[in-house]
Amino acid sequence: MQKQFILTVLLFFCLLACKAQKKNYIAFEDGSYFGNTNSNIASNMTASGFADKSVVDFFGLVFTTQYPVKRNDKSSYRIRAGHYLDAKTAIEAGFGLAYHGEVQGYDERYPSGSNYLTLTSHIHTFYIAWIKTDERRIGGGGAGPSFSLYKLTADANHGNAESAKSYFLPGIMVTGFWNFVHRPSWFLGLRTDLSVTAPAKINEIKVTSPYDASSVSTFKTVKAGSFNGCINLGGGFRF
Repeated sequence: MQKQFILTVLLFFCLLACKAQKKNYIAFEDGSYFGNTNSNIASNMTASGFADKSVVDFFGLVFTTQYPVKRNDKSSYRIRAGHYLDAKTAIEAGFGLAYHGEVQGYDERYPSGSNYLTLTSHIHTFYIAWIKTDERRIGGGGAGPSFSLYKLTADANHGNAESAKSYFLPGIMVTGFWNFVHRPSWFLGLRTDLSVTAPAKINEIKVTSPYDASSVSTFKTVKAGSFNGCINLGGGFRF
């Protein structure tokens, strides 16, 4: 009888633990991003004279490229962790790759040496957000401060000269989510972030031809990287 009573009590508390809402969660996500960094830099490439057309003749085959050329790898990731303060309010922190883009420019300076310039942007973001959800925690959204580390790499004339500079950009982030699979201990869903930061001031960059030291092209000062966001698919665990 005593053993049966103890087993009943243990089973009762196990059922309570299973039904109780878990207060912590961690999520992992991957998706695509958007932003104005490449557009800012490409516009300044044009204004700085790096918008010419290159022509390559390969045994009678002619290849032309109109610059500037923009490239994005279109992949972002996020790691998030949160703690529920009550049934519908959580405090959350996260970190991830927010943006990765590249812009190539070309300045034709015939008959002297021409110049190429490639600017690559990596933006990683850390944030803390106040989250409000529905009672079942299937959907919600929030906002909070964000801090972005923007690393800009400049490559002149295909490796002839390379430099890198980092910028710390404070800002604010707005986020929202919808979990289309919702279980007591795990979930799958869609997540979107929108971040607005102070822009990075990219100083003037001078590019000198390796074939003619008098051939110098100048990329003008520009501000870039003030806006980015992502749409991710991910999942996580509650505990």
